[in-house]
Amino acid sequence: MKSILYLFILTVSLSVFANPLKGTWKYVSGEYATPDGNVKAEAPAVTSTRIVSDTHFSYITLHSNKFAYAGGGTYVIKDNYFIETVEYGNLEDYIGKTMAFTFKVEGDLWYHTLYENGKFVESEIWKRVPSKL
Repeated sequence: MKSILYLFILTVSLSVFANPLKGTWKYVSGEYATPDGNVKAEAPAVTSTRIVSDTHFSYITLHSNKFAYAGGGTYVIKDNYFIETVEYGNLEDYIGKTMAFTFKVEGDLWYHTLYENGKFVESEIWKRVPSKL
């Protein structure tokens, strides 16, 4: 009986600490700061897939069905922050950069927003791709 209770507690504990971002995500929409003001983008004009494992993330983005950029690296989750460090990609200014996005997951949507030095940089919405397992 004790072993069944222990297994139940372990299972519940692991589910409480499960990574809510692990999986595959498709881009829904975003807003981005530019020198000329904020711009908005959304699928299908912009398509992107982001894959998040236990320790790494990667993404590839297309604009009007043409390659735009790709990248990835490592990340940690701390409180409500997704803190990513870009290790590779075709946007050289981002390589080595660490960015701390606030995030929340509601249902199958992931909302994340980035401010740097108190200024808005970007906000995106991603939708979880269901696992086919």
